[in-house]
Amino acid sequence: MFKRINFQSIPVTDQDRALAFYRDTLGLTVHTDAPYSEGWRWIFIKISGAETMIHFARAEEITVAEVPALCLISDDVDAEASRLANLGVTISQGPDDAPWLDGVRFAMIRDSESNLLLIQSSVHERG
Repeated sequence: MFKRINFQSIPVTDQDRALAFYRDTLGLTVHTDAPYSEGWRWIFIKISGAETMIHFARAEEITVAEVPALCLISDDVDAEASRLANLGVTISQGPDDAPWLDGVRFAMIRDSESNLLLIQSSVHERG
């Protein structure tokens, strides 16, 4: 039986820029930052207290298109979107009520690599 997802890869072209965005702007923690191959590092980041990590993959090795590359859960989507907008993050959509599930708020942002990220309130934490 599976226990959890170990990591999700997202495409990046500039690891330093992506690391600065995810660490400094989103507030995630660096788990691993080690040499991997010429000109590339093995980088994993994670949300404090979470087991699942995010891995930076070479953009040419993975494509996401216009679906969210990552979905992050927030206690207050509106406040988080406002905080990120104040830091210069592009808000692509929302914050708004999610059309896919009553009682869920969401916003879409772009990371430093132009990946679409979904921020939503947790369906599991609704009353």
